[in-house]
Amino acid sequence: MKTKDFLGHEWDIECMGCAVADGSMSVPGGFIYRSQHFCVHQDPLIPLPGFLVIASLRHIRSIAEMDDAEYQEFASLVRVTHKAIKQVTQIEHLTLVQEESSIHFHLWFFPWTEEVIEKYGPPSLAKIREIMAKYKKQVIDEAEWAMLQKSIKEIKSNLEGGIYEHK
Repeated sequence: MKTKDFLGHEWDIECMGCAVADGSMSVPGGFIYRSQHFCVHQDPLIPLPGFLVIASLRHIRSIAEMDDAEYQEFASLVRVTHKAIKQVTQIEHLTLVQEESSIHFHLWFFPWTEEVIEKYGPPSLAKIREIMAKYKKQVIDEAEWAMLQKSIKEIKSNLEGGIYEHK
C-alpha cells in the first residue's frame, strides 16, 4: 500500500504497524516511547497535536492476542500516555479508539483541541473519521511542523516522567 505522511514523505508498505516497528517507515518526530512490546508516536498521517498512537511491535490485531506481560505494559502505557497528552495539550476531552478490523494492533488517542471543537462541534465518536479524513489531506508547512514537534517533545518528556513514576 502506498501512503504519504503529513510531511509529504511517501511510503510503500504492506503493514504500517510493522513498517514503523521495524524502522522501514519513520514517524515524524520519532518515537515518543518504545519498549519491548509497544511504541508510542504521533500519528504519521494526522497532523494534530496529541493525536498519538500506541502500537504493538508484534503483529497482532487485538487486546485478546496480547500475552500477560504485553497486557500489563499496555494498560500502564495507556494511563501514562493519556495523562501526558492532557497535561501538555491542556485539552478537556480525549477519545480512545481501537478497532480490531485494522491489520495491526494500535490504539488512537484523539484530542478534542479547541481548534477541532470550534470547527466540528462538541466531542463525538461519530465525527472522528470525518475529522481525521480532513486532517489527513493536508501536508503541513514549517510553522505547523515546528508547533507539532514542540508538542511531541513535551509529551515525550511528560510521558517518560510518568513511566518512571510507575515502574
